Amino acid sequence: MSGKRIAAVLLALVCALGLFGCEKAGETQADGKLQIVATLFPQYDFARQVAGEYAEVTLLLPPGVESHSFEPTPADIIKINEADLFIYTGEYMEPWAQSIIDGLTGDVQVLDISRNIPLDEEAAHEDEDGDAHEHGGFDPHIWTSPANAMLMVDNLSAELCAIDPEHAGDYQTAAAAYKAQLDELDQEFQEIVDGAQYKEIVFGGRFAMHYFAKRYGLSYLAAFDSCSSETEPSAKAVAQIIDEINEKHLPAIFHEELADPKVSRMIAEETGVKLLLLHSCHNVSKEEAESGATYLSLMQQNAENLREGLV
Repeated sequence: MSGKRIAAVLLALVCALGLFGCEKAGETQADGKLQIVATLFPQYDFARQVAGEYAEVTLLLPPGVESHSFEPTPADIIKINEADLFIYTGEYMEPWAQSIIDGLTGDVQVLDISRNIPLDEEAAHEDEDGDAHEHGGFDPHIWTSPANAMLMVDNLSAELCAIDPEHAGDYQTAAAAYKAQLDELDQEFQEIVDGAQYKEIVFGGRFAMHYFAKRYGLSYLAAFDSCSSETEPSAKAVAQIIDEINEKHLPAIFHEELADPKVSRMIAEETGVKLLLLHSCHNVSKEEAESGATYLSLMQQNAENLREGLV
């Protein structure tokens, strides 16, 4: 079933459950906090940092769920309908969102947090038979660059000020403080890359870090493009990565979060290099959620692994 068809069915279910939704909306207004629903972990965490005590922020993705395979449930759509603010990344990251937005019945403000942030075209990917595939026009993983994250925070702060002008000063102050932390992170990454012997990332999984690599002048070679639905890379792709590591004496291969890094592990064993995580922050695992992971803590972990992996 297509994403639009699924969304239409779910919207019909929401309408059937309308009475339940209205009752919940009354409870939401009673607690005095803004109700914010975010699709992905980065904007969920940004909202927590900027809105603070004035909002209750809900992440649609359950911990451990891979974002590209996510489909909203009727309960998710009820949450969105009851919210004061729904935050998503844009049409290329959440293609299912527009059908839900078009069917919203409550007084819900919608923020495309990628607003006014230039998107790069996605690269074509070739499968084992050499056939090229385009995966949707533009790369939506803007948050992997802390510089873009600062722009996302600006978009969020402006929206919060418009929705809740009474606390605009608090939102602006919190946003400025958080952006200062993002700026420090940005400078740290640049210092790591500037001082590194190697300027290339080899990746054994789906590489969603294009904007990150572009920001700091890193090249990369990956087994998959960021949105590939394939479960195994081609033998050609694996051989190319092994050759790249051996020829350039690269010290590490990186892998993605929320997936068994079996390909990266195999390459690490074959070449004798380190196996390191490079977290793209789409979502967090159950363990990361329970430990209080944040965008900053995950990116700080990336900084430590890059220090080790780029030497």
